[in-house]
Amino acid sequence: MSVGPFPVDPRVAPRIDARRAAVGPPLEASLEALLAERRRDPATAETIAAVDVDRLVAAHELESARELALLALPLAARRARPPLSGYRVGVVGLDDAGDLVLGANLEFPGADLGSTIHAEGFASLRARSRGSCLRVLALTEAHPCAHCRQTLVESAGADALEVIDPLGHTLRLWDLYPWAFSPAALGIEPDDPARPAQPALALPSNDLPATVAEALMAAGRRAHAPYSRCPSAVVMRLRDGRLLAAGCVESVSFNPTITAMQAALVELAAVDPAGEDIEAAWLGRVRDGQVDPEPGARALLAAVAPSIELNVVEWQVPGSRS
Repeated sequence: MSVGPFPVDPRVAPRIDARRAAVGPPLEASLEALLAERRRDPATAETIAAVDVDRLVAAHELESARELALLALPLAARRARPPLSGYRVGVVGLDDAGDLVLGANLEFPGADLGSTIHAEGFASLRARSRGSCLRVLALTEAHPCAHCRQTLVESAGADALEVIDPLGHTLRLWDLYPWAFSPAALGIEPDDPARPAQPALALPSNDLPATVAEALMAAGRRAHAPYSRCPSAVVMRLRDGRLLAAGCVESVSFNPTITAMQAALVELAAVDPAGEDIEAAWLGRVRDGQVDPEPGARALLAAVAPSIELNVVEWQVPGSRS
C-alpha cells in the first residue's frame, strides 16, 4: 500500500489486521454462504442484506458495518476477472438500505480496452440496478482512478459518498475530486436510480416475448441518457430462463459512459461468474439517434459469447426527465 497525502486514523490498520487474524476465515465462509444463496436472484446477487450485515457484525465482534466492508475486500477481489492484466481489484459498498454491495474489475479478451469495467463502477451499477446509491465505498486504498471518480460523480449520491480503506482513511469524494466536472455543469440532474429517467419511452408493436419486452422497457426507462437523449438497454436471457436487464449510464464527460451492454455484463457477472449461460440477448435503442450503441454492443457480446446473436429493437422517446 502507498502513502497518500491525507491523514489517517492510526487505530484502523491495527484493528483490521487483528480482526482479520482472529475471524477472517470463518467470516469469509459466512459471507460466501450468504452470497451463494443470494446469487439465485439477480436482484440480490453479490450483495449482503442489512439484517445479515448487522448479524455478522455482532457475531464476529466487529465495530460496524464499515469494518465488515473493509474485512470483505479480499473476498471481493477474488471475484475479479482480469485475464488481460492479471490485476485484481475488489471494492465493497454500503448502499442506502445498509446492504453490502460487492464489486470487482472485469476485462474482456477480444474486446477493446474501453470495455473494461472497473470495480468501483461494478459496485455502483449493482447498487443502481437495485434502485439505490452507494453511501460508503471501501477500497484497498482510498484513491480510485480518475475514470472512477468521474463515474461516481454522475450519481445523485455523490455528495454523501464516503471512501474508506484499511489504512484508516475516511474521505469524501470531493476530497479526492475537489473541483469535479459534474452534471450540474451542463444543467443536468444527477443520476437518481430511484426514479425512471425516461418515463415516456415507448416500444412499438413487436414480436418479443412479453417478459423480455417488459424487462427491456423497464431498463430503458431507467437508463441515464440526458446528454445524447438516446436511452439504450440490454436484456440477456440465461439458460435457466432468468432475465438480466440494464440500461446505459451516460457521463457528463461522455467518456466514461457505461454502455447498456457493459451494465448487462455486470449483472451477468453477479449471477454467473463464468459468463457461460447466455441463451439470447436483445438491445433496445433509439432509431436514427445521435449515438448508436449497436456496433459496440455487438462487438462486446461477440467477445463474451460469440455464438449468441444480438437482437435489436427500436423504440421511441417522446420526452425525458432531463
